[in-house]
Amino acid sequence: MEKFCQSCGMPLNSENLGTESDGSKSSKYCNYCYENGKFIEPNITIEEMISRGKKGIDESSDNFIKKAMLKMFYPMQIKGLDRWKAAKNK
Repeated sequence: MEKFCQSCGMPLNSENLGTESDGSKSSKYCNYCYENGKFIEPNITIEEMISRGKKGIDESSDNFIKKAMLKMFYPMQIKGLDRWKAAKNK
């Protein structure tokens, strides 16, 4: 099963892992969201993250149908990620 960034939902691989405060690779977050043990944009809202993610999907090389499906399910995916579940419970 593929792992996804628990902030933006991007598929994680060895090339795009964020870093912890000790310099080690994060197992949960990508380098676009997380660096040196902190979120790069700590105050971004879930709505802003969804908008950014949909823009990224639009800019991808996927075909129209795949883009439409990804954009339709993206908000549900985001709401289930650790960062946003934690924020909801505060």
